[in-house]
Amino acid sequence: MNLVELIWPLLLLIVFIVGGMFVFQILFKKSSNKPDLSVYERKLYLFDTTSEFNLYKVLLELFGDKYFVFPQVNYSHLIQPRKSTWEDERKHRSRIDRKSADFVLCDKERIVPQLIIELDGGVHNFKSKQVRDEFIDELTKIVDLPILHLKPGSLDKEFVKNEINKKLNKNY
Repeated sequence: MNLVELIWPLLLLIVFIVGGMFVFQILFKKSSNKPDLSVYERKLYLFDTTSEFNLYKVLLELFGDKYFVFPQVNYSHLIQPRKSTWEDERKHRSRIDRKSADFVLCDKERIVPQLIIELDGGVHNFKSKQVRDEFIDELTKIVDLPILHLKPGSLDKEFVKNEINKKLNKNY
């Protein structure tokens, strides 16, 4: 046997080993690119504040017989962009994604939203929240969906009842 005949199988074995190592690295890297889910934990409560929970109980007591009271409703479930190009719809939808209404009153017959209720706590003193609120207020006006802003300090049952009735233009 000459030298080339002896080296050829050895070179083929080396290429096979190096290729196997390369494939192993690719497979190993893919499994290590999984997102780290250990950074998440279950929230103990649906509501972020005691005021939200207290308002929810008041809304159920006052209006639970006539309306469904849904907390934390994403605005994209209430409002949608008009039909246009896919890109434009996506752009307009992204302006309302990740924004949610604190509460929505819906009729019990067809689950049609009747009133949005926002509880404006201290975080609404920040300019970014005020800009967000102005945007949402203009948007709800354009789509003819009433919105009511309440302050945590004004959750007296009679006051809440009267303010909601004014927005709904109904007498109970």
